[in-house]
Amino acid sequence: MNRFVLTLTLLAALALPVTLAQSATPAATPAPAPAPAKSIEAVTATSPKGYSIRMPGGQGWTPLKNVPGTDVAFLNQTVNGLRPTVTVIVQDVQPSIKATLADFRDLYSRQLQKDVPNLKMLGEKTIRVSGQSAILWSYSGDGDGGPVRWTQMIVLKSNRLFTTTLMTPTGTPADVMASGREILDSFTLTAK
Repeated sequence: MNRFVLTLTLLAALALPVTLAQSATPAATPAPAPAPAKSIEAVTATSPKGYSIRMPGGQGWTPLKNVPGTDVAFLNQTVNGLRPTVTVIVQDVQPSIKATLADFRDLYSRQLQKDVPNLKMLGEKTIRVSGQSAILWSYSGDGDGGPVRWTQMIVLKSNRLFTTTLMTPTGTPADVMASGREILDSFTLTAK
């Protein structure tokens, strides 16, 4: 009799998982979590040449290093064959020249008339950047590849000329222009 009870118990135990397996619904395999979207956080470039500039994150701007002729550059997506850019150029000025900001403004103005086909000056004003006088002007003309608009800021401090330029091709979306202007406006002089 013990043998009979033991056999029934074993048969029941063997049948139980099969019965449960047949009636149980398969467990859903959880889908893998989507990878978080990659985004560039805000970047602040601080130069030993005496300035800093901030690029907002998530606006499509990409910082570049080692761009010939510039200290720093930021690029956005191509618009009408050209890429909106913000650049900073730093030039050391010989103290013996004794040039003022107005002298550089006049020099730049004459050079623009030679270098920019269909140049049209759109506006100019004197502003303050980190306590220093600066020239802020906008102009349009034909760039390499099509019509563009430039917004440029020129600052002179301690025999060093800082030129920060936003270039936007015709047709640049308003949000790209606004974020480019935000980069330009973030330019500050540091203690150097």
